Amino acid sequence: MPDRKVYVIINPHAGYGKAGKRWPLILECLKTAGFSVTWRKTERMWHAYSIAQEYAKEGAKLIISVGGEGVMNEIVNGLFAYKEAFGTMPTLAMIPAGTGTDLSRTLRISKNPREAVDQIMNGREMSMDAGVIVFDRGGKTWKRYFINAADTGLGGAVARLSNSLPKILGGFMTFLLASLAALFSFKRMKLQIWVDGKLIDSGLMTIVGALNGQYFGGGMHAAPMAVVDDGIMEFMYVKDTGFFKFLGKVLAKVYEGEHLAYHKVHLCRGRRLQVRGDKVFLAEADGEVERADMIHLDVLPGAVRILVPK
Repeated sequence: MPDRKVYVIINPHAGYGKAGKRWPLILECLKTAGFSVTWRKTERMWHAYSIAQEYAKEGAKLIISVGGEGVMNEIVNGLFAYKEAFGTMPTLAMIPAGTGTDLSRTLRISKNPREAVDQIMNGREMSMDAGVIVFDRGGKTWKRYFINAADTGLGGAVARLSNSLPKILGGFMTFLLASLAALFSFKRMKLQIWVDGKLIDSGLMTIVGALNGQYFGGGMHAAPMAVVDDGIMEFMYVKDTGFFKFLGKVLAKVYEGEHLAYHKVHLCRGRRLQVRGDKVFLAEADGEVERADMIHLDVLPGAVRILVPK
């Protein structure tokens, strides 16, 4: 049983307003379960980042994210910034109500508000891995934390497009349409890939991904073998494949996890990933898009405490 006092951050616009509409029911469920609830709705980008830090300073033991992966990513980044300053961070929980709910699929967290609250009340706490990416663009560097997935290339283009599409379509159709549109205009990039300090490949790449969870992109079962608390990530890349082959062998197969049979899909596991391009490329972390010409990614074993179903 978690602490009876919980702090909640809601992105009311997540899932085309679904999170905001569900919040009264979620609040009722939390109170019925016996929780004392402090809550705030986000009003702008990166608002969840600052709210999470304020909650941590107030002594929050448990912070619940209500929305999609974007608000969860902001919360995670806010809490890591707090941890860098003060050495601790609260436990997290999530009630999925957004377009991107891929992490909740891996963790088997229900989309039903009542069931999700019950899972929080009766769940277990686990130490989950996270990742940190240092982006480099023309010598300027900055970093971002993530807990589900990050990638460069096509994935960044998909994330950028999906963020601009009306979320009324739902997560599956939003990401599928964004994937098709991005693939149609995408040009493969010359990238070099290092894993754990060793150059493993270079050439024309469509996508290079780092997966902590099993799913990303609105239900793509990209890494069926991924385990979120094993201290490593699945690094996956697609090299030397054109539009039609990628469409038929990768995109059409990834929802069932069958894309791994295609010989142009390469998989390796590790704790550190470096990707360098000959020009600026798009990269994304939990759906949030950046632009860089090089990234350094490190796995942070057991860095986030999160409530999951027993």
